[in-house]
Amino acid sequence: MQILWTDEALDDLAEIVAYHYAETSPRTTESVERRIIEQVEGLPPFPERIRTSDRIPGTREFVVNRLPYIVFVKLLPDAIIVLNIVHTARKFPRQS
Repeated sequence: MQILWTDEALDDLAEIVAYHYAETSPRTTESVERRIIEQVEGLPPFPERIRTSDRIPGTREFVVNRLPYIVFVKLLPDAIIVLNIVHTARKFPRQS
């Protein structure tokens, strides 16, 4: 199963890295980036473990372990598409 990153998801990751680079140390920045990427890359063996999102219809989401980020993905038969990486403090509109 392939993992495909949208431009939006790559932009989100770049913004997260830039924020941590400006606010923390290079070591912390590298650790945050590595943790996000490793957890995304670890999804293919069991994509069904990713919970269905109540925030964005038609997607699934997971919280990055020990970091305040949610990764939104779309599952296809042969691929996982990474849509966005969002800080958990972000306010989402309520679904009707």
